[in-house]
Amino acid sequence: MQVNRVTAGQGLRWLIEGFGLLRRQPLGLPAMVVIYLMMLLVPALIPLVGIVFAGVLSPFATVGLMHCMRDAAAGRAPVPAAFALPFRDETARTHLFRLGLVNAALVSIVAVLALLLGPESPSSGPPRTLDELPLDGLLLQMVLYLPVLALMWFSPLLAGWHRVSPAKAMFGSVIACLRNLGAMLVYAFSTALALVSISVVIISLLTVFISSRELLSFFVAPVALALMTVVQASFYPMYRDLFADSAASTASASLAR
Repeated sequence: MQVNRVTAGQGLRWLIEGFGLLRRQPLGLPAMVVIYLMMLLVPALIPLVGIVFAGVLSPFATVGLMHCMRDAAAGRAPVPAAFALPFRDETARTHLFRLGLVNAALVSIVAVLALLLGPESPSSGPPRTLDELPLDGLLLQMVLYLPVLALMWFSPLLAGWHRVSPAKAMFGSVIACLRNLGAMLVYAFSTALALVSISVVIISLLTVFISSRELLSFFVAPVALALMTVVQASFYPMYRDLFADSAASTASASLAR
């Protein structure tokens, strides 16, 4: 398993290629993202053990979604059957299941630490305004989750596609993030800037014509799904450039054209 090094500017290229993949499959890829979210959100609704089930399923769902992104990059229409592929190969299934157990344990630890270390919420119930958002708690959770994110960023694909053991997959994921920290930071900054800018512009335009919050949410939801799809789609060219061989990586430029 070889980890490639890319320039910092490649981080912006990954995001652009994510938009390119959405343009190729404007209906199919968002539908696959909905299936991906359902695989994670439905188990999470189970009381007490939901977070564990979602954590175990996460690597399988990730590999399934990346199958869809790879198909879109190759000019094929993504299909829901792609989410069954990670379960078919015995070696990959075993590696992904073990990786899921590690992921579930780490996510549970982060949740407990955030609960113990985070500030107490002064109000009960969900926040109704921006002022009520627990920004300190959210920032703490994000900082605590960063090591888990580095471990799990590429490890599902390494375990599912390369048949790498969970330990080696997580090690390779961390090495890829550290060796390409510049590109990762450019990608994170570009993604945040694009999401915020597009969201503000679209919501500002919609509020000119729509005063009802319920009706506004109806139009905003597809936009949010499309932006989420772009982010998910950008993970595939990121993986391809960092782990695929040099010959395969040369095909990346065509996606954004």
